[in-house]
Amino acid sequence: MVEVATILLMGVFAALAIHSNVLRLAIIYLAVFSLLAAFLYLLYAAPELAIAEAVIGSGLVTLLYLAALKRNRVYTIGVVNEQQRDHLSDSYISHVERSKALREIRQFFLLREFEVQIVFVSSALDEALNDPAYDLIVAEDGEGFAAFTDDESYAMLELEMMVQMHGSGSAIRFVRHSEEGVV
Repeated sequence: MVEVATILLMGVFAALAIHSNVLRLAIIYLAVFSLLAAFLYLLYAAPELAIAEAVIGSGLVTLLYLAALKRNRVYTIGVVNEQQRDHLSDSYISHVERSKALREIRQFFLLREFEVQIVFVSSALDEALNDPAYDLIVAEDGEGFAAFTDDESYAMLELEMMVQMHGSGSAIRFVRHSEEGVV
């Protein structure tokens, strides 16, 4: 009975690792999968294999993957809404996450193997623009979404060109800003 449960759990964690969009989570799922395999080896009275799997499969390989992934950059997108910044509702958050503009921005960075992190900002737009924690600021207004980009960001220039060339109709406006303010 314990073996069947362990094998089923291994299948669940293998599927989670395969279908995860976040690479760090996929690595953690693989580490848990490896620990479950080590436990299964113990159940089958193979302690040497269990120790090797736990040390190499779950420990060393996970550390190597995480060290390699550390070179992978997390791209932080701050979403600002001046009207609702004090009380963000779940419906507004799901509206923004389902919007075509944010889906296209997320897809653009995922294709370039960036890990996208979306943060709903509770500060004013000009404060968020000056916060170095955000790589991109997206604000919604009556005309759609505005993406505030740094003048020196090559990724944002490429995103802007892609949106202009494909004409996706997602209503993203690109606004340049610098340390002094919006250009």
